[in-house]
Amino acid sequence: MRTSTAVLTAGVAVAAVGVAQLVQQHRHHKHTIDIGISRVQIDWLSRASSDPLEAKFWAPEGTEPEQYQRTLSGNRMLCQLSLRHRLGLVSRRQLALYADKLMASDTCRAYWERFGSHRDLEAESRAERQFTQAMKEAYLRATTLAA
Repeated sequence: MRTSTAVLTAGVAVAAVGVAQLVQQHRHHKHTIDIGISRVQIDWLSRASSDPLEAKFWAPEGTEPEQYQRTLSGNRMLCQLSLRHRLGLVSRRQLALYADKLMASDTCRAYWERFGSHRDLEAESRAERQFTQAMKEAYLRATTLAA
């Protein structure tokens, strides 16, 4: 192998490692931001689902604060699972299992019945669409079995 070819090959290898490291740093940074934003949302959901005054302030018109608190509690459970799924900590098979467990709860079903279409509309990433689809399917299974 000529020296120039060896130097070029080494340069390409170093560049490839550098690009891989940048991609990994970007992914890690995105996960860190996702965790931070989700934590703020989950903390608020915890507070609003346990504080009657907070629930009264945020409850949609025509919804009793106690009912809204139960809805927020269901949303909190879904948000926690959604975060774990987006971070890659839940496989597709586990997602279906956990979705079924959540939809066995009246609280989660009530939340999904009222706000599931909104979550479907706001899902942009592949992971968010997979999550929403898994929840829709679990909701259908739960309501079909209950009927």
